[in-house]
Amino acid sequence: MTESKSKVADRFWQILNPEVAADLDEEQRAEIERTVDIMCLSGRHSVDVRKTVPWIGKRYYLVFLAGRDRRQHVRGDKLKLTDILLAVFIAMVILTTIGLALLALYLIKSALGIDVFKNFSFGIWDWFQGLYH
Repeated sequence: MTESKSKVADRFWQILNPEVAADLDEEQRAEIERTVDIMCLSGRHSVDVRKTVPWIGKRYYLVFLAGRDRRQHVRGDKLKLTDILLAVFIAMVILTTIGLALLALYLIKSALGIDVFKNFSFGIWDWFQGLYH
């Protein structure tokens, strides 16, 4: 066992009722430790980023984990139509937000008179001015 796993198992045995622990044989103890180790996968990720961020007087946490999936799958991992529709909806919201942000930046650039390419225009600024004149 690795150091982090043995700490988790040691903590488990400290919390467990001593009378219950005394009734277990070695095979049961080994299986319990194996199960506890499997449930505590925190040390087995290729990428394990855990940060806390202070924001507006409170602290928030951010966790990003990546690695091979070692869990035993008891639930069906079938892709459902609702999952696909939700992913499409989220993608559309993100793309719309990015598009509107780029449009706003383009309009601000045009309002300030900044020309990135000489003698070239998408015509968006002229269209926008025509709406309000």
